[in-house]
Amino acid sequence: MRHLFLLVAACVTLCLPVPARTQTAGTPIEGAPALSRFFSALARRDARPASGRVRVTHLGDSHIAADMWSGRMRTLMQSRFGDGGRGFVLAGRPWRGSGQNHVRTDMSGPWRVDLKSEGFDDGRLGPSTCGVASADPSASVTVGTPGKGDFGRTFSVLDVFFVRQANGGCFEVRADDAGEGVLLGRVGTRGPWPEPDARRFELSDGPHQVTVRPLVGPPDREVRLIGFSLERSEGAIWDALGVNGAQARALLRQDPDALGRVLGRLASDLIVVSYGTNELYDRNLSLEAYTAQLVAVLRTLKGAAPGADCLVTGPFDLLKGRRAPALTDAVIDVQRAQAAAHGCAFFDARAAMGGPGSIRTWKRQALAQKDGVHLTRGGYERIAELLHAAVLDAYDTWRTAPRGP
Repeated sequence: MRHLFLLVAACVTLCLPVPARTQTAGTPIEGAPALSRFFSALARRDARPASGRVRVTHLGDSHIAADMWSGRMRTLMQSRFGDGGRGFVLAGRPWRGSGQNHVRTDMSGPWRVDLKSEGFDDGRLGPSTCGVASADPSASVTVGTPGKGDFGRTFSVLDVFFVRQANGGCFEVRADDAGEGVLLGRVGTRGPWPEPDARRFELSDGPHQVTVRPLVGPPDREVRLIGFSLERSEGAIWDALGVNGAQARALLRQDPDALGRVLGRLASDLIVVSYGTNELYDRNLSLEAYTAQLVAVLRTLKGAAPGADCLVTGPFDLLKGRRAPALTDAVIDVQRAQAAAHGCAFFDARAAMGGPGSIRTWKRQALAQKDGVHLTRGGYERIAELLHAAVLDAYDTWRTAPRGP
C-alpha cells in the first residue's frame, strides 16, 4: 500500500504543469474570423502536396526595425509552412546600426537618405516610408543571402523597388555570384510623375549577392531606391518594414497610390500593424487625434491592399520613467475598438507579456532592456513565440470549424 501511495504521488508530481517563462500565456487573437483569407493561404501550404505562397507584411517602429520579433516569426512560420525567401528589405543601411536577420546588406559611396527624420519624404516611398538616392556611379547598394543560418539562404526572384520621376537616372543590377559580377539588367527610372515601380529579375534558386549602382549620366539624374524583395516561388514570407521612432501616422504622409503600388506588388495575405510605443511617448498625444489618425491609417491600408487581411498588435508593457505612460490603457482600448470596426483582428501584446507592470518582471528575467521600452533578443523571441502560438491556435480553430459549401 505504501508503494502504491508513492507511485501515485510521483505520477501527480510528474503531471503538474511546467511554469511558463512569464506570468501568462495563451493570449488569444481577438476577432480571428477576420483572418480567413490568411488562414486559407496557410491551409494551402498545409495541404499535401503543399502549394502556393503565404505572405505577411509587418509594419511598425523600432521593434520591427530590429527584426528580432519579426525575424523569429519568420523562422517559426517558415519552419511550419516552408521557406518562401527573405521577403522585403530596405535599400542599403538608411540609419546607423540598421540591419536585419536572414539577409546581408551594405551601402557605399554618397547616398541621400529619404526619410522624414532626415528631412525628406515626398510621400512616394510606399509602406517602408524610407529610401536612398544617388546620382553618383561610385555609389552602390548590396543585398544578398546570409553566410550562415537555416533560413534566407536562397532566392530565385528579385524585385528591385524604385521611384520613377522626371529627373530619374539609370541603374544596373549585377549578381556577384562566385565573384563573377553577372549583369542582370539596366533600368531607367524616368517617368512623367513620381511614383514607385519595381523591376523583376529571375535567377536560379540559390545563394546570391546582388549589387545595384547608378550609371553615368547627367548629375541631376538621380536614382531613388526603396528596397528589394528576395523571394522563392512557394513557402512563407514574413516582411519586416520598421523604422526607428515611427508612429502610425507616418503612413498617412504616403500617397495612397504609392502605398497601393508597393503593397500590390508584394501581394500580402496579411498586414500586421504594430505601432503605439512612440505615440505613448509623444508629449502632445491627444486621444481624439490619435483615434482619428488610426482610423485613417486602417482605412488607407484597407484601400491600398484590399486582398490582405489585417492584424493590429497593441504596444508592449513599458515604462516612462518609473511608471507606465498615462494613456496606455486608453491607446490599447482605441486600437482594440478600431481594429474591430475596420475588420481587423487584434493581439494584446501587453496582456501576452503578463499585463500592466509585466515589463519589470521581463527586465528581471533579462527579457527587456534597462530603458523599460525595448526588449532583449530573448524577449523579442518570446513575444514572437506567444504571437505565433496565438495565430496557430486561431488557425486550428478556423480549420476545424464547420463551414458551408
